[in-house]
Amino acid sequence: MNMDERLMVAQAEIDRKINTYKGKKVSELKKSLFISLEDNKASFVKLARKMLAITNNKIDLRDEGFDAVLKTVRLTGMEKPAEAMSFMPVNFQEWTDTKTWEESSLYKYFSRKVLVLFVFQQYTLGNRVDDNEITFLDAKVWKMPEYDLNHGLKEVWDETRYLVKEQRLVIKPIQRKNGSIINTNNLPSSNFNTLGHLRPGAKNGDDKVILPTGQSIVKQKFWFNIEYVKEILES
Repeated sequence: MNMDERLMVAQAEIDRKINTYKGKKVSELKKSLFISLEDNKASFVKLARKMLAITNNKIDLRDEGFDAVLKTVRLTGMEKPAEAMSFMPVNFQEWTDTKTWEESSLYKYFSRKVLVLFVFQQYTLGNRVDDNEITFLDAKVWKMPEYDLNHGLKEVWDETRYLVKEQRLVIKPIQRKNGSIINTNNLPSSNFNTLGHLRPGAKNGDDKVILPTGQSIVKQKFWFNIEYVKEILES
C-alpha cells in the first residue's frame, strides 16, 4: 500500500475506536468514561486518551508501521482552531550543528510521526462555554506531506540557523506599561510563512538557554500556525 492507503486504514482503525463518542459533549464523555463531572482536571488530552484506552500520547498503529502521537484541537464557533499547536523545544545547538536538513531532529520527527488530532468544538454560535459543554467532533489521522516537509518546515529551520550562525538574531528588551520587561526577537514568527513558527515555551521569563553565539534567550518551542492546523483539518 502507498502512504495515502495506509493513512486511510489507520483512519478507519481510529474511527472504529471513537465512533460511539462522536458528537457527545464533554459532560457526556466524562459520564461514559467514568470520570467525575466535577473533575476540572479532566483535560481534552485525558478524554482522548480514555477514548483510545491509552495512558500516554503514543498511539499503537504499528500494523500500518506508523509512529503515531496524539494531539488535541479546540475549534471556535467559526470552525477555526482556537490556538496554535506546540511541539518540541528548540535545541539551538543541534539545529545549527546539523549538516543537512535530513539529519536534523525537526526533519526526522515530522518525516516519521503520524499525528492523530482529536477535535473538540465550542458552541456553534461562537459563544465561549464551560468546558463540560464543548463537543467532541472527530479525530483525524495525518502525516505531513513531503512538500510541506521540504519547504514550509525547512524554511523555519533554515531561517533560524541563518539568524544564529550569521549572528543576525536580534533580542530586544521592551518595557510594558506595567513596568515589566519582555524580550522580543526576530526568530520566525507566525507571519514568517503559513506553516509554523518559534515562540517561547518556557516555565517563565527566567527559564533561558544560552545560544551558540553566547546570547541568552527564553527557551523556545516549534509551533504550527493556527492557519496550518485549520488546513490540516480541512485536507
